[in-house]
Amino acid sequence: MIYAFLRAFMRYITRSYLAGLFKVEGVDNVPREGPIVVCPNHFGTLDPPMVPAFLPRADAWSMAKVEYFRKPITRLLFTSYHAFPVVRHTADRAALRRSFDLLKAGHVVILYPEGTRVDAGVLAAPEPGAGFIAQRCGCPVLPVALTGTRECLPKGKLWPRRVPVMVRFGKPFVVLQRRPTGERVSHEEAAQAIMLAIAELLPPEKRGAFSDLDSLRARLAGVTSPSPLRGEGRESSANR
Repeated sequence: MIYAFLRAFMRYITRSYLAGLFKVEGVDNVPREGPIVVCPNHFGTLDPPMVPAFLPRADAWSMAKVEYFRKPITRLLFTSYHAFPVVRHTADRAALRRSFDLLKAGHVVILYPEGTRVDAGVLAAPEPGAGFIAQRCGCPVLPVALTGTRECLPKGKLWPRRVPVMVRFGKPFVVLQRRPTGERVSHEEAAQAIMLAIAELLPPEKRGAFSDLDSLRARLAGVTSPSPLRGEGRESSANR
């Protein structure tokens, strides 16, 4: 299978080129079955190929900007790597349907809450799409922190540099429709809660707009709850 080969190739070249500098943490936090929405930060070009390569699931699909699918060669490459197009900064109905269909089938969907690569290398405000999908599907959200990818392959460069790179998987959680008080959780609040979970995995200097963790935790209290899924996982509402 082409997808399995591409994932294995990405793991091989990463571990070989960054020998002694590359780390993966939190793999035990990833449910081994059932639907998951995987939400990483996006600082570098390496992020989209790296996350599915080191995610311990062979059924992950990634949202990627529609521009990559306009040329036959890049379309073939991205499609082979289990990517599907999304028109960024819009409510792309086709991309949303594809996401929900995959999650209902028990697969993994990888999407970047900020909606684009953040060249500044610190967290930026998210778009509401990730929050909407997480609330609508009701399945676990897995935050992922990527560090060093921007420095490893800076924008406009073709050859990576040997610098420390880490992929850190956080603990899954569920984004709620309503707080325990009964107050409705907006899609914006849901997306911010996802970003807060990512920020908690990043070093302080990378948290950007999400640096004040205590204030954010207080404001977003009751928006999420710990996921019952651990290890092998169990069926979630997306499969019912």
